[in-house]
Amino acid sequence: MKNPLLALAALAVLPLAAFSQESAPKHVVLENTELQNLHSAVTNRDYLIYIGYPDSYASHPERKYPVVYVTDGYWSFVKFQSIGSSLWYDQIVPEYIVVGIGYVGDKVDYNRERMFELSPSEQKEGYYARTKVPTGGSRAFLTSIKSEIIPFVESHTRADPSFRVMAGTSMGGLFSLFAMYEEPGLFQGVISASPAVVWDNCWLFRRESELRNLALGEDSKGTYHVPARLFMSVGDGEWPSFTGGILAFNEIIKSGNYVDFAYEFQVFPGERHGGSALTAFQAGIRFVFKPMMPSPVMP
Repeated sequence: MKNPLLALAALAVLPLAAFSQESAPKHVVLENTELQNLHSAVTNRDYLIYIGYPDSYASHPERKYPVVYVTDGYWSFVKFQSIGSSLWYDQIVPEYIVVGIGYVGDKVDYNRERMFELSPSEQKEGYYARTKVPTGGSRAFLTSIKSEIIPFVESHTRADPSFRVMAGTSMGGLFSLFAMYEEPGLFQGVISASPAVVWDNCWLFRRESELRNLALGEDSKGTYHVPARLFMSVGDGEWPSFTGGILAFNEIIKSGNYVDFAYEFQVFPGERHGGSALTAFQAGIRFVFKPMMPSPVMP
């Protein structure tokens, strides 16, 4: 008589063997999303635009939706789509469209591409100067977002142009702050997670001071309009010098007397540089949309 345990083991193996031979693995497809290619005449680059639609988009063709633009779309797009799905269900934030900005190609060197476009100044010394990684492309990138990417999104989708959010982490967080200062009013919400404000010997500190002094005037009687809701954060487990720069910039913002400005800053206990992004994005999306929060009644 055959060993019954061996017979059961043989039966258990057969379906797995058949599956591996007859069925190829399938990619996961995110519902309510699409990819679009966009060539920029400003930067002469080809962007891969990730677009995520809210749950009600197809069933409510009369509605328009605020848009969350996020840098590093290849990493951060899914985070915002997932956060949105959960918070929409709980009726904590209004439904929004997510637009991630990435690059076309199968073997893109994301770090090289992002370091150029998310850095506001050309690094003359230091690691990126030594390794000859191009830097200083933020101005052109922001111009492309303003004059090409936003118009494309607002013509291709039912985007509400009255409320846009710019979000990013690390160098993307630096770029979000850059966009807030350089194009006031373009984005009504800004999420800056662990921003690399120490970039290029604290370039952003000098630029903020320059813009503020220009707005205030020689007699310091002017006003500095920064029309945005800004959420900024850092994890308390990040590099001390990096965290110190963010804490110092937080003090500058708090003492800046900006007009038409709302601000929240958080330090996340136990979070390091990579893990703090998801926590910051969820807290940030709650803050920037707080004035638009729907009824907190469970469905």
